[in-house]
Order: sequence, then C-alpha cells, then structure tokens
Amino acid sequence: MGAVYDALLEVSPSREGELLAGYRVYESALEGILTPKQLATYAEYIRHSKTVRVFDEMTSDEIAALPPEQIPIASAIMANENALMENQRVAALLHQRGL
Repeated sequence: MGAVYDALLEVSPSREGELLAGYRVYESALEGILTPKQLATYAEYIRHSKTVRVFDEMTSDEIAALPPEQIPIASAIMANENALMENQRVAALLHQRGL
C-alpha cells in the first residue's frame, strides 16, 4: 500500500477488516485525483494531525487555516464525489472507534 494507507495505519491501532478496507478504497480514490507529491504531503498531514478531517464539513475559515499545501488537496477531495465520500467514510470509521 501507499503513503496514505500507511499514515492511516499510524492513526489507529485497530486492524479491523472494515477499517483496513476503507483505508484501501480511500487511498485508491485519492490516487485518481492527487499527484504522488500531494499524496505524500497528505499522508504527512494525517501523521502529524493524527486525524482525517471531513473537508466538506469545514467552514471556509477552517479550510483557509489549513497548512498552505493542504488547501489544494482539500479542494481536490471536495471536488471529487468519490474521494469525498471515502473521506467521510474513513473519518466516520475512525470516529466510531474513538479516534
């Protein structure tokens, strides 16, 4: 798996099948819309923040407060229905596990 998947593994100690499948599907969706550099940058953001933000639930001020390199990544995810759906799903799965 790639950098985003690995970063997500670091966020949660759980290795439940549903969670791991969600990570794979999310990373696959992101690979279709982000460059390799953006994927690496997003993975580092996940590692640092220890969370997956639901971008379409963020206010414009919250988006603007993201690190500058995260803003185009958030915009790309919000512009892609599949990536956005998987973003929401992974965040919900992590939230259900108290993360």
